Amino acid sequence: MTATATCLDDAEFCDCFDLEAGFIADNGEEMCAGGRITGLADAPVYVVLGGISANRAVADFAGEPGWWACQVGEGASLDTNKVRILSLDFVADSAGAAPSTNDQARAILALADNAGVNRFSVIGSSYGGMVALALAAEAPERVEKTLVISAADRPSAMAQAWRSIQRETVKLALESGDGARGLDLARRLAMTTYRTTQEFEDRFFDPSPDCRDADGVSSYLCARGKAFTRTMTPERFLALSASMDAHCVDVSQIKSPVTYVAVEEDVLVPPSQIKNAAARTPNADLVEISSYYGHDAFLKEEAQIRTILATFAGA
Repeated sequence: MTATATCLDDAEFCDCFDLEAGFIADNGEEMCAGGRITGLADAPVYVVLGGISANRAVADFAGEPGWWACQVGEGASLDTNKVRILSLDFVADSAGAAPSTNDQARAILALADNAGVNRFSVIGSSYGGMVALALAAEAPERVEKTLVISAADRPSAMAQAWRSIQRETVKLALESGDGARGLDLARRLAMTTYRTTQEFEDRFFDPSPDCRDADGVSSYLCARGKAFTRTMTPERFLALSASMDAHCVDVSQIKSPVTYVAVEEDVLVPPSQIKNAAARTPNADLVEISSYYGHDAFLKEEAQIRTILATFAGA
């Protein structure tokens, strides 16, 4: 397909473009990637990637909320007056076929080519951290440095187990004609792996059973599940979930510096797994933090993540 870039800014000098570009996937098929680049043309470029529900809207723009606006935007840790941000809508086959994390890396490279960007740094959290490692391995000549938060070179067996249950739930629901219901339930289960036992106890435990809202935790999970169905399709979820389980990168071949961030309370990507990946990465640093929010620390621990980003950007 022909690469395109659409200006989203009414200013005389446009600094926000939506991008489209084609690339060849692992299976030989041509796929289309969509993304966005924001910031001044000559500024250093950072590719920013989040979990499977993240998209190109990293920073707030024109009334559209950014999924990481606490860290990216005017005056934020990654200040769009000083740096450029390249972001991606993760590719996923509408039929539910799993793209590889290498496919996502190639999508980013195609978008970077479209934007005229040759060299860049990468910041990835959760699934985005997996993709960041794949990108660092795929394009060593283009990646300056990489920050990986709550991700490793491959998934843990327990994470694969949890996700397999989620996918089977969605598949059964699709077979019964109500895929959205299955997606809702899958997200509810996922939320119990993202957060910590302590947070749930503090939020939902009431020492006076006779007067408590007995459905407090289930109401919360219901709300999170319903919200997820408004932004994700069952087929897209199946594809990206399977992509996480198939992820595997030989980190010993990564040539540029990598900073790993491990969260002590993260049960989805245990610190031991990240430490192991860091030990096998030639030029790696390891940052360990503690978080009440477990795997979701990259979204919730604004101060700790801000400090990590400042150190990474200044390195």
